[in-house]
Amino acid sequence: LPWPFGPAATLDLNQDGTFDFSFSLGPSICTMDVPTSFCSQPAYVSIARTNSILNQGSYAASVPFGEWIGSSVPSNMAWSISGSTYLFISWHSPRYGTSGIYGPIGEQGEGYLGVRFSSADGDHYGWVYVQGWSIVDWAYETRPNQPIRAGAQPVPVPLSHASVERPGFLRLAAETETGQAYQVQTKESLLDFSWSNLSFALPASSTNTLVDIPMTGQKAFFRVVEAD
Repeated sequence: LPWPFGPAATLDLNQDGTFDFSFSLGPSICTMDVPTSFCSQPAYVSIARTNSILNQGSYAASVPFGEWIGSSVPSNMAWSISGSTYLFISWHSPRYGTSGIYGPIGEQGEGYLGVRFSSADGDHYGWVYVQGWSIVDWAYETRPNQPIRAGAQPVPVPLSHASVERPGFLRLAAETETGQAYQVQTKESLLDFSWSNLSFALPASSTNTLVDIPMTGQKAFFRVVEAD
């Protein structure tokens, strides 16, 4: 988190060139008595455009690991579209030698923020992991208007082989778990920021699932990931 009076740290979740949220520290404010009895410094998360963040009162909510982030939210949380909200407020007292942090994220020392941002294809839900004074990691659901679990990340499965069994199609053989659903993803270059979902999911009926992918371009990379 940048120190006061410097530019805020911006976060562009889907790397489309427009930031979705920003993070900053406010100035430290102390009482005028000597020795000082109380000083506080807020950390803020600011919300761009029509995006939203889950709040608990005046603070950003700490979403438990594995909790769904979507249109339905826990009873003690609400989607906020205000310009900014407290990430946490740290305080200390030189007079009494005490200190602490207000807010769910600050009190726990780490936690997941629930976020929602707008894109050309609709709203996307995601999470941002905060640890101490740092933004450590984040992820979002690539399908619009679909919830995501806090902390969820793509889990690629091993591909046993790829082959051409019929003209114009690449056959992938994935090691799967019976009853689990899987998603095929593709990208044109490994340097691209994100993978794109193909328009179908794979329900696995065995421990080895085959799928034929149309070869429509000069080159492409594919992977298969677990799907909720």
